[in-house]
Amino acid sequence: MTTQPPGTPYQAQPPQYTVPTQYTAPTRRTTSGLSITAFVLAFFVAPVGLVLGIVALIVDARRPDRTKGLSIAAIAVAIVMVALAVALLVIWLVGSLIADVACGELAGGCPNRGPFF
Repeated sequence: MTTQPPGTPYQAQPPQYTVPTQYTAPTRRTTSGLSITAFVLAFFVAPVGLVLGIVALIVDARRPDRTKGLSIAAIAVAIVMVALAVALLVIWLVGSLIADVACGELAGGCPNRGPFF
């Protein structure tokens, strides 16, 4: 056993680090080009964006290095855009039918009717 003489300062031992034998860097998650395409098309051509978003979600779910967030966002945006288009179509049809009924009940009909009402 080694003892130090009195009055000498304590000398700390340097920490002992162990180097791992095999270093594996954490995998970097990326976004696929199909997800980006699906997200952009979801705004302009919603049915195509919806289909591509579903395909991108399936493909990205099988690969651990891909994120699924943009695929899910593309699906959500496409569903909202399709629902908005259907709602506007229903409103246009109902308004057109109401205008047809109202003009039919008038004695002279509706003169100078445009193409939409």
